[in-house]
Amino acid sequence: MLDAGGGGGAKKIGFVADTVAAGPAGAGLVATRTRFSVDPEQAQKLIDGLLDARDRLQELYDQSHQLTGISSPGKDPYSGFATLAIHRAGGTEAGGYGWANQEAYKALDNTIKNIEAALETYKNQDRESEDAFKREGNQA
Repeated sequence: MLDAGGGGGAKKIGFVADTVAAGPAGAGLVATRTRFSVDPEQAQKLIDGLLDARDRLQELYDQSHQLTGISSPGKDPYSGFATLAIHRAGGTEAGGYGWANQEAYKALDNTIKNIEAALETYKNQDRESEDAFKREGNQA
């Protein structure tokens, strides 16, 4: 997953992130995968930021249960229908707030794992290159 850097020999590691994009007209949003690269020296900062974001999504998901637990403010049918709509909008059914938080959490988790794997591959390649140069130097 090591990408050749553009001009100047800049080091970059490449990874795939789970993303969302607009689908065909009227289809709404669709899950996609996008390729990114990052300087290996900055990869841990990126991972740490994504871990913080993932933790915040978990907090928001936990709070989404408050939306699904509200009761109707009145006994009239409009209050009841509004309460049901709030439950659906805040819940874990596809399109609900809780569901969106779960899906975003999974996407960030996959992205974090992909960056960690790319960084580990980069470090291993770097060590192997270093070892190869040491062996060549000792043979002279």
